[in-house]
Amino acid sequence: MKKTYLKVLALLTALLLIAGLGWFANGLLGNPVSKALATNTAKKYLAETYPDTDYYIERVSYNFKNTDYHALIKSPTSVDTEFSLYITMLGKLSWDTFEEVQNGFTTARRLENEYRELTDTVLEHPAFPYTCPIGFGTLEIYPEEALGEHRDGEAPPYAINQNELVLDKVYDIRELGRQAGHLVIYIESETVTPENAAAIMLDIKARFDKADIPFVSMDFTLQYPKTEEGGRPEEQVGVAGFLYDEIYEEGMVERVTRADEALKAYYAEQDAKKWE
Repeated sequence: MKKTYLKVLALLTALLLIAGLGWFANGLLGNPVSKALATNTAKKYLAETYPDTDYYIERVSYNFKNTDYHALIKSPTSVDTEFSLYITMLGKLSWDTFEEVQNGFTTARRLENEYRELTDTVLEHPAFPYTCPIGFGTLEIYPEEALGEHRDGEAPPYAINQNELVLDKVYDIRELGRQAGHLVIYIESETVTPENAAAIMLDIKARFDKADIPFVSMDFTLQYPKTEEGGRPEEQVGVAGFLYDEIYEEGMVERVTRADEALKAYYAEQDAKKWE
């Protein structure tokens, strides 16, 4: 009797362990049945909602963070038509992101990528002489409702209206950079001073001018390299939204110094608000 009881207990323990592993795997990786339900839902939804289009399902993948399935939809004739259908594990549609195609978001993303690739030709070139842990170019493109709100990371006055972008239009990416290009650059150096920051910013501007890659403003941070222990001295010189037209030799150190002081004051103000 005791042996039978132990065998039953062992069997139940094994079944519970298998069930637990199955539940964990289902939450982490999904399951074939749910993926099939999601795929069928996506196919039916495309046929009913977008019947006269050439949209197709590129892939259906599982998102373990939301425990749902993500169907990526594209078009062979429209580079900017790319949206997602989010579907539950029971095959119910929860979200269609087609609005991102309509409001210009996917077009903005394409242009953003093109400008970043263009700026990478300078920042990632073997001849670029600085240690640059972070360096990229971005286009200041914002939805219409965010324009005119130049505060706490909102749209600068020169931002492009996302809603006015034309689907699939071939834009002159350099002209967009001249209108709304923004550089974000972090440089590591053993000499962290406004003088050195000013000199490096002038040199970077010259390199972009030579490459004919326009920009409107620059976020620039000069910081010490990391120590062997992995830390980094806190002292740094930084400017935010420093305009291209302000990057010239005469008085440059003074402008960088003022901009650095203003940025530090802004950060101190924001930190103080957290404790109010």
